[in-house]
Amino acid sequence: MHSDTDPVHSPDDPVSGSDSGADGFSSSLAGSGDVNIPDDDRPDKHGKSQHEPIVHEVTAKENEDVAAFELSRKNWKAALSRFQAALVTDSENPDVYWGIAEAQRGLGDYANAKANYQKVVDYEDPESKHSKEAKKLLKSQQLANAPAVSSNQGPTPQ
Repeated sequence: MHSDTDPVHSPDDPVSGSDSGADGFSSSLAGSGDVNIPDDDRPDKHGKSQHEPIVHEVTAKENEDVAAFELSRKNWKAALSRFQAALVTDSENPDVYWGIAEAQRGLGDYANAKANYQKVVDYEDPESKHSKEAKKLLKSQQLANAPAVSSNQGPTPQ
């Protein structure tokens, strides 16, 4: 029989002859003896599980997708940041250099944009869309007059 002080049952619950429900199982673990919880699943003294949280590693493709979206919104700084993050794991992708160059041009960083458009030309098939556009932009007054970036310096992050 349960009492009104039973924390599992409401005083409004109908009183029955035992603490088990209609299915014969108790709704409380009180008095049930040892409960087998693997040590790894036991909470620590702060109530947290001992397992490390699952951390999602952002892929180069995800960075490129977000960067392309930001580029389409003309959010140059966000696009540049995401393309630079993609470059860490996808350094042979001319689309990443294209995106970096576009973001740098949007920010007015013509010297670095020029260097990255040149990388697109060097990496890509000469007949590809980005390669043709990069060649055209490299001839524009804006980029043609931009100073060259020294080879030991490389593109500067924004």
